[in-house]
Amino acid sequence: MKKISVLFALLLTGFFVSAQTRFGVKGGLQLADMRNKPDDRTGLTDETKMLFGYQAGVVLDYSFNKVLFFQPGLQVNSKGSKIEESVTVLGVTSKTTIKNNPLYIEMPLLLGVRFGLENLKLYGMAGPYLAYGIAGKSTFKSELISGGTTTVVLDSSDPIKWGNETTLSNPVNLRRFDMGLTVSAGVELRNMQLGVYYSPGFVNISPENSNRELFNTNVGISATLLFGDND
Repeated sequence: MKKISVLFALLLTGFFVSAQTRFGVKGGLQLADMRNKPDDRTGLTDETKMLFGYQAGVVLDYSFNKVLFFQPGLQVNSKGSKIEESVTVLGVTSKTTIKNNPLYIEMPLLLGVRFGLENLKLYGMAGPYLAYGIAGKSTFKSELISGGTTTVVLDSSDPIKWGNETTLSNPVNLRRFDMGLTVSAGVELRNMQLGVYYSPGFVNISPENSNRELFNTNVGISATLLFGDND
């Protein structure tokens, strides 16, 4: 048993010693949305629309061999969506637009494969992400539309209030914690990765008593510059 343990330790040590690590900086542009499950308030129609967002941060590229690699990261991620609600009574439409643009610190943990020539490879990777809300802005706009004329009743902008439950005495916008999946694919030109990604969230970020369920979703393009030997 002792010999097996020693052999396993030696194999494990050799495995990690042979792995090559590169550091990198990453940036991306994305379309952000919050997938919405409609509430049960009669007469209201919910519609979410995408917002432009971004992500920026650093990564580790840990190659186990020439094919398999692990790429954890730490990044700032701008998410959000615009929610529109409208109801028409006697020819007068009341329209409400709520825009949430939260900012998260996010940690993707991606396992990937790469294959191809030395200086031109294809790659694909996937894995979970964990995110925590740190800032952002929420806007609220109320309008009355009648006979082609639009009257703005209220137009306000405030920092996002984070919390698990919203009440009349303490209204909040979103929960802080988010978790989901990231799938990415692209090309690697020596030390530059250019790719596309899709990142659906699995956690309802809408607080309790809000009568809705919201799930972050991002789709975008990214570029990662890696520093180190790619052999």
